[in-house]
Amino acid sequence: MSDDLSEIGRAELLDADAVGEPGARRFRLFGRRGPVTAIMWLEREHIEQLSLAVDQLLARITRGKALHPEALAAVSPPPGPPASFPREPDLEFQVASLQLGYDEERRLILLRAAPIELVEEDGEMVVRDDVEPLFSAFITPTQAVRLSEHMTAVLATGRPRCPYCGRAMDTPHLCAKQNGYHPVNVN
Repeated sequence: MSDDLSEIGRAELLDADAVGEPGARRFRLFGRRGPVTAIMWLEREHIEQLSLAVDQLLARITRGKALHPEALAAVSPPPGPPASFPREPDLEFQVASLQLGYDEERRLILLRAAPIELVEEDGEMVVRDDVEPLFSAFITPTQAVRLSEHMTAVLATGRPRCPYCGRAMDTPHLCAKQNGYHPVNVN
């Protein structure tokens, strides 16, 4: 990994997808500007939170004109990286934190991602929480709408979530908030 790749500027491409089968998927953002490419691996929760943050930012900067669907039926997964995207990008890392901002003057949205870095403290490996972002890119609001739509589709093509506890519904799903859907026996 090279630190000089961290600022790609105005991204030609910034998108999201998932690799693998539901229940064993890995989530990623991928971006490109010219010959510089990046893949950032995220947790499902990162994708959910980023999608929500992008939607909130879009609603604020468009004064509510950018709408986002809450639920999708018969969703197709996003297309993923284009065929020209290299198998080995210039920059690839597991994301620890994300930052989202808006440059009002240029009317561009800024996305920054910091990698996970482990350090040893008192004989234990812990994640550093003061890591500087390694990836930084600007996207247009139109690109942000597409990114948000694709993140929503990525989430919708996975295992369904329980409406009560929010956990993935495996078969059979035992929901703690509904007492596992089982009657209570009192002796």
